[in-house]
Amino acid sequence: MRALQIIPILILFFISNFAYSQKYKDGDIIFIKNKKVGASLIPNGKTKFNYLGVIFIENGVPVVYHATEPVSSSNIDDFISLAEGKEYKIRRLYEQELLDKDVVSTMRSFAKAKLQMHYDSKLTLNNDELYNAEFVYKMFQQCLGIPLTKPKTLESYKNEATSIEFLKDAYGPAILTEKMVVTGDIFNSEYVTAPEVE
Repeated sequence: MRALQIIPILILFFISNFAYSQKYKDGDIIFIKNKKVGASLIPNGKTKFNYLGVIFIENGVPVVYHATEPVSSSNIDDFISLAEGKEYKIRRLYEQELLDKDVVSTMRSFAKAKLQMHYDSKLTLNNDELYNAEFVYKMFQQCLGIPLTKPKTLESYKNEATSIEFLKDAYGPAILTEKMVVTGDIFNSEYVTAPEVE
């Protein structure tokens, strides 16, 4: 009798995992508007989203790797719970054929190797720490040779004056010429697209 009670639970488990695997794919980029104050200090670019991560399917479950303090991995549901209103968007590499088993393995290894790495509060692309968009940018750049966006100076995001002035006061005027990558530029990258079903 007990075995018969367990069978429906197992069926639901496998159905749930199958649905997950259909909705998300290895290498998908997930975007949210993080409720944490710190995530809004960096200019977002032309999007309301200010935080992102990369999804890998592990044991049938989507896991998001993302650069917070420190670089971490989270179950997809836990990651989405960080978002205002639990709203999120997925962007997927146009050229999906590039994400073969070997490339996905290389990307996953890149992500795992960065776990526990400190957050880059200086927002520079040239050190051993990582900020959020930088983590995703470097993963695609180093593992696939794809530049999701072109680094720009902080000064070029003048339309987001509040965060720029805060960063200038915090780190000095030199940060205005620091080249960086931001969430919105990855979200609007020519290399990614929205999946047919979100």
